[in-house]
Amino acid sequence: MSDFTDVIVIGSGFGGAVSASRIAEAGIKVKLIERGPWRDSVPVRSMGIKNRAPFPTGWAHLTHLVRTLRNSKLPGGRMTLNKKGFMEVHIGKGLNIVCSSNVGGGSHIYSGLNVKPPVPGYWDGIADGLSDDQMDAHYESVFRRMQSTVPAPKQVKQSIRGRFAGDLDTAPEIDQLQMGLLFAEDPDNPKEVITVDGVTRCEATPGEDGNLGSPGGGKATLDFAYLARAMKHGLEILDLREALAVRPSPEGAPGRYRVNVENHHTGEFESHYADTVIVAAGTLNTLHLLLRSRDTKGGLGGMPRLGQHFGSNGDFMAYWNLNDRTQDLTKSNPVRGLMRLEQEGDGQTNRPSPLIAEAACPSPDNLPIPGWLKNKFRRGSLVAGMGADAQDGTVTLEKGKLKIDYNPDDSEIFAEIADTLDQVSEKTGKKIYYLKRPTTVHPTGGACIGRGLEDGVIDGNGEVFGHPGLYVADAAALPKPPAGPPAMTIAAWADHVAECFIAKFQAAEVES
Repeated sequence: MSDFTDVIVIGSGFGGAVSASRIAEAGIKVKLIERGPWRDSVPVRSMGIKNRAPFPTGWAHLTHLVRTLRNSKLPGGRMTLNKKGFMEVHIGKGLNIVCSSNVGGGSHIYSGLNVKPPVPGYWDGIADGLSDDQMDAHYESVFRRMQSTVPAPKQVKQSIRGRFAGDLDTAPEIDQLQMGLLFAEDPDNPKEVITVDGVTRCEATPGEDGNLGSPGGGKATLDFAYLARAMKHGLEILDLREALAVRPSPEGAPGRYRVNVENHHTGEFESHYADTVIVAAGTLNTLHLLLRSRDTKGGLGGMPRLGQHFGSNGDFMAYWNLNDRTQDLTKSNPVRGLMRLEQEGDGQTNRPSPLIAEAACPSPDNLPIPGWLKNKFRRGSLVAGMGADAQDGTVTLEKGKLKIDYNPDDSEIFAEIADTLDQVSEKTGKKIYYLKRPTTVHPTGGACIGRGLEDGVIDGNGEVFGHPGLYVADAAALPKPPAGPPAMTIAAWADHVAECFIAKFQAAEVES
């Protein structure tokens, strides 16, 4: 299969879905290539998508939870369990990484928090033309499209402030944070609604819109929040297609670039051609694809800083053994509150306090797990810490295998989060358990924005230095950690990249 389009976008997460949709809606021909499947949700069914894969619930939890395990010690560097699996797990040196594999990318896994970086000035000084003020319009565009709302007090089920009033210092922001959840007017009686794009979705139901997906569509996911409208403008989505490499087009072929793709529907290999390629496959997969595209014979070349300044956003996961027998703690919003304990005495630093959120465990109602583990889910919580890590890791390709080298000891944030969790355990008498080795669902960097080849891979518009028409639109572009939930920052960056490209494309058309 060989064909040409104006733009190929690789990946349909917060980087790919946003950029592809904006460009398609501007009347430009776009093809989106996604290695994961459509998920079987109420909104996707209403969109008329026939080939859908289940969310990892029921017995599908055993068969559809993990797509691929990656580690440099495995034969070939990876072991694929199910090409329709929900997530991928990479065990690297010093860091575990979990990423998603779906049409809609990480929007199926994220908690629904729609927030900017917690520390002002994130975008200032990164590159010419980028600043917090300039990026505000892109954040607001994304908030509107995701239908971000601030919950009313009655809609914040089992808030941490309400449960630990007087016993634990908690941040009040949970009552003011925007969330990508369609809150019900009557939380006890959620209803079906029709969106402006003609998509059916259900109002959020506590316990059913978490990090294992949102089958009813109570959580805004990119498959219907962005892609449904863009498809009406001609966006072509190729699911279960895995991009293997980006190459300069051979002489006589159409377009500037050729994207080599494996079709997981048929097992065949395809070539797709375009003048513009936007890579947004998720940080780790974006780096893997670019490294493979650069380093193999006949590859792209260049990009000397590729794989440098890779980080984890300070992610640190834990389990809070609350042993609450009075209620099912999974029947709540995905996030129930924030903890920011004041630093005391010798612990004072000039660094911002880590952002620590209490989150609901996945509802175990339809999970094939033992009863004692179901009780752990219902009686406890997940705790997710985030903050500014050193972002000084590297990602390389050695003998065809992806290798991650990251030393968590270089980043003070992990000790700070662990110390905070220990304080919470002491204050509440409820133990928080964690592993010293961090696990991130928010890897950042490796193909960073910079002012030139000496300090970056891409410019302030997202275009790769030395490779006109090749862009990076996901978190691989971020030169420093957002230090909070990064979904809206990735989406805002992709919105910016798309806007810059559209202006350039339209100007070239006028000139021609």
